[in-house]
Amino acid sequence: MDGLYRLLYITKGLILRRPLALCDIGDADGLTSAAIFLRKRPDGVVIFAAPRDVQSSKLLRSINWYFVADLPCPGKAFIRADHHRTNKPCAVHEFYDVEAPCSALMAMKALGLENDKITNELVNIAIQTDTASISTKEAEIVDLAVKGSNYMGRLYLARLLSRSGVEGLMRDERAQAWIGKAMEMKEKMLKIADSIPIREVLTIYFPRSEGISYRQLTIELQHRGAVFVNVLVRLGRNRYRLYCGANRDSKYDCTQVATKLGGGGHKFASGAEIKAPLLKPEAALETFKQVLESYLGSRIDLIVMNAEASH
Repeated sequence: MDGLYRLLYITKGLILRRPLALCDIGDADGLTSAAIFLRKRPDGVVIFAAPRDVQSSKLLRSINWYFVADLPCPGKAFIRADHHRTNKPCAVHEFYDVEAPCSALMAMKALGLENDKITNELVNIAIQTDTASISTKEAEIVDLAVKGSNYMGRLYLARLLSRSGVEGLMRDERAQAWIGKAMEMKEKMLKIADSIPIREVLTIYFPRSEGISYRQLTIELQHRGAVFVNVLVRLGRNRYRLYCGANRDSKYDCTQVATKLGGGGHKFASGAEIKAPLLKPEAALETFKQVLESYLGSRIDLIVMNAEASH
């Protein structure tokens, strides 16, 4: 369904000759980057996508984007704001810094909004959420709103944040409903975390999706004492998703695992989507184990989450 929404909004933008922005759909950094773009260009049209969509979609790679944030370069872009080590520059104007804490910070600089109050508020939120160091109510609320909303919901949130910041989000009934949904998901995640024994290296496999934020799970397990966490989730017959988290001051590098599985990200947080052959759907799990064991130089102790442990 997301692909249809993207097509409709791209068509709208092209027909109306509006500036098109392509932003990451996956987290608060992508959402706040989109809101910052709309803060600068309220006439603009935002399109959300995941990194895998940018890599695989001929449509996304055929568009001449005005603004791209928190994503691999789709091929043709006027301005791009990013901080991922694995995303290579290609825009006419690159605001790219692998040392930056979030893409929203680069978006603020790219669009010349350093003195705008709401933009600075959004950047502060993105810094907290993207570095897994949430310390304010505002950042927690935006993070929950992202996790509880769908594609159209995130378009709504981006426009809402661009107009009135977090204050407007806190008063909005639709946003509050998404926050409530995400809080329920978080409670379920915490119960799952309680069932996992903590050790330095954790390798976890979910044979089916449990409807939680797995990035949030990796962060929670790290807060409890784990140092290097890899979670593989089976999304369908032959589709899998990797979530990797590593402590910033540790020797581990998530990109060394994610890139070998077709993904990317940061040293401390990376991911990948894996497609196994239709006739050998379990091959992705074996590949994941082989890549991880090769990186670690030792055999892994795989924790398989069953339905009883997840509820």
